[in-house]
Amino acid sequence: MAKRSLLTVRRQARPLVAIALTLATLLLADAAKSEEAMMWTEKSSGGLTTLAYGPLSPTANPLFVLSCFSGMNIVVLDVHKEIPGAKRGDPVTIELSSAKAQAPVKAEVETNEATGTTFGEASDINVKPLLQVMRDPGPLTVKMGEASATLSDQGRAKAIAEFVENCKLEE
Repeated sequence: MAKRSLLTVRRQARPLVAIALTLATLLLADAAKSEEAMMWTEKSSGGLTTLAYGPLSPTANPLFVLSCFSGMNIVVLDVHKEIPGAKRGDPVTIELSSAKAQAPVKAEVETNEATGTTFGEASDINVKPLLQVMRDPGPLTVKMGEASATLSDQGRAKAIAEFVENCKLEE
């Protein structure tokens, strides 16, 4: 009799286990898609060269952007991540770190006019310390106050090499 009850419970549990496994698979696949959707890119046009990490969609804001204005000898760093509790004009430190090193950059909180979200922006920065950290293998972490994000290293080395080649700054 106990064997029959155990078999009945197993039969009844199979659909529930199947549903749980399906949901877990879908959630993992969705997480993998969002991770795959982020990539490193370098773009150059005239005197502007950008190194960005963000979604494949050209209409979406990248999470991380280094902009090199060669003609003006200026590099700007933008990190488009909501900074909890911050308001426009607040000072913030953008800290980029690898497993081996870190590069803090003094920045200011800005507001995206279209969305109302905050982000960090540092103007006229020394790009060399950032590039040194970015060249370290493995993922990078970018942190601003309570906000943080992890940036993959897939495709980063190639994008950095193109950025360095096209960003012409006077020493």
